[in-house]
Amino acid sequence: MKFKKRMLTILPLMFAAMILPGCATDEPPPSGFMNQNGMTIRGDLPFSSAWIKPGVNWQRYQKVVVAPVDTKHLLESSAWQEMGRTGEIRNDIKKLALYTRFAFSNAFITDPQKRFKITYSMLPNADTLKVEMALTELTPNKVLLKAAGFIPLYGLAATAVNQTNPSYVSIEIRIKDARTGEVLAKFADRENEPFTIVNVDQFTWYGFAEKRVDQWSVKLVETLNRKPGTVVSRPSNFDLKPW
Repeated sequence: MKFKKRMLTILPLMFAAMILPGCATDEPPPSGFMNQNGMTIRGDLPFSSAWIKPGVNWQRYQKVVVAPVDTKHLLESSAWQEMGRTGEIRNDIKKLALYTRFAFSNAFITDPQKRFKITYSMLPNADTLKVEMALTELTPNKVLLKAAGFIPLYGLAATAVNQTNPSYVSIEIRIKDARTGEVLAKFADRENEPFTIVNVDQFTWYGFAEKRVDQWSVKLVETLNRKPGTVVSRPSNFDLKPW
């Protein structure tokens, strides 16, 4: 009986999934982490908005250091309190921040082009780029974990719940000269959870966010590797892998 009742709740959402448009993203709201003056929408870069200082000699930089991730804006968010998880919020944010720093470092390490070497020294260095980031927005997966009662949903049912109550994650990235501290590039992006037929990430609080972080890390490496005039595509909104 309980299963039937839940299915009666889910069936209208399945119908909605058939008629709702696909995933879409908006520009991330300014957070205060970095000055966004000059940032614009660029069709050749994989972020909602970007700014790159003209005339930078990128070839002089051989190393990259990834700084600890700023999360104070997540701590100020009310979305977590709405979930009734205030006792676990700091642990959640710490885990995601550590994951983000590792993912971006690993993206440079595993880059086939090996354009940059990863360094863990935060000391000023003339041949090093410093990557500073802030996670500024995160809406945890709440519908499938709470309202749906942890019932495994697949296909249209999961998609319907997803699209009627989407989760978002936003990031801001600042690239600096590690010696002078001069800002050389700025990027900001906001992404929702990818569309998928079977999505086990919907049964974790922020599994979708980790996948978006993975995508951003690869796209940042591609952006710093790109030759003038090259277009770096945005991350896909489709995820055919269930994990």
